[in-house]
Amino acid sequence: MFGKRKLGCLEKVRSRHPTLTIKGFVIRCAGQASGSLEHRFDWENALIDAVIVSGVTFFGSLGGGAIAGLSVQSGIEAATIAALAQFFVFLALKRGIVQSKEA
Repeated sequence: MFGKRKLGCLEKVRSRHPTLTIKGFVIRCAGQASGSLEHRFDWENALIDAVIVSGVTFFGSLGGGAIAGLSVQSGIEAATIAALAQFFVFLALKRGIVQSKEA
């Protein structure tokens, strides 16, 4: 089932300090050339995507507030709250903290 290299690495786990991540423990074995068990999260693209989606939410909420007859100050406050909530929810979805429900 396991190759000799992987089995040898797993036997040495007791002497290593595994890294605790959100998705569980990550154990790196020295000398492995192919694919580590840890997946690096791409913060740059996640932040850009979150800003874009939050901007759409902000201006959509601002336009909806204007149509509903909110004052300018109330509309900006409501749109800011909606955009900030959308920003953090989107990052949580991208990071995998919150699992999206698939139909």
